[in-house]
Amino acid sequence: MNELEQVARAHLSRRTLFNAAGALGVAVLLAESGGLLGSSAIAGEAPRERLQDVLDIISTQEAFGVTLIGTVLDYAKNGAYTPAMPENVQKVLTNVRAQEQFHLDFFLKAGGQLRTDTFFLAEPAILSNPLALFKDLVELEDAAIAASMAAMPTFVRETRVDLVKANFQFAAEEAEHRLLANRNLGTRPANDVAFSPALFTTIDQFYALLKKKGIIGGGLSGKKIVYPGAGKVDGSHVIYTTPAGPQVACSR
Repeated sequence: MNELEQVARAHLSRRTLFNAAGALGVAVLLAESGGLLGSSAIAGEAPRERLQDVLDIISTQEAFGVTLIGTVLDYAKNGAYTPAMPENVQKVLTNVRAQEQFHLDFFLKAGGQLRTDTFFLAEPAILSNPLALFKDLVELEDAAIAASMAAMPTFVRETRVDLVKANFQFAAEEAEHRLLANRNLGTRPANDVAFSPALFTTIDQFYALLKKKGIIGGGLSGKKIVYPGAGKVDGSHVIYTTPAGPQVACSR
């Protein structure tokens, strides 16, 4: 069980949360985010978050994805991985990077702003060991999918059903990324979950996790990477690059 899944299983009560704190430092997250469970969460109502904050955090996370995969591809092309990363895997990651950029383009157009364009990789093994890389990618995709779920209450509350639809389309692609990473990790069968784990009550908890892991604000503790990362984003083999489909609306 990875560290994110430990939080997912422990989020039902403060007692079990603190039992899981050894894996993720949940006590730190509680201090930073005001608690993973507030009174409104216990009552079944998601805590209120500002739409702007939600858009900003999603945008920042997507910028990290573009930058991370660009760095990985640069290292792979220069023979940094042992064993070497096959060309077909590099092609898949090239498309993953482009998809993350298209996601970012959409959320920036919707009003999102990057909280930072600078990120840090605290674990150097992900740039030399394929297993370390794909294990990390599976966990990051689990978190990204959970963040998209945590964003839904805000989009619904603001009656932004256009964002609800686009958010679903975006999360569906993140789930594909998880599956591909899981397959390259060696998990068989790679489609090992029926429902993605709901790891967060708010998207701010997801942002707190990025800070806890040193991805944001890591300082001297990891390799510094800056958006958009090495090389050009190649979206030439990606289709449906915007969240098209029927317009949606709702009425009170």
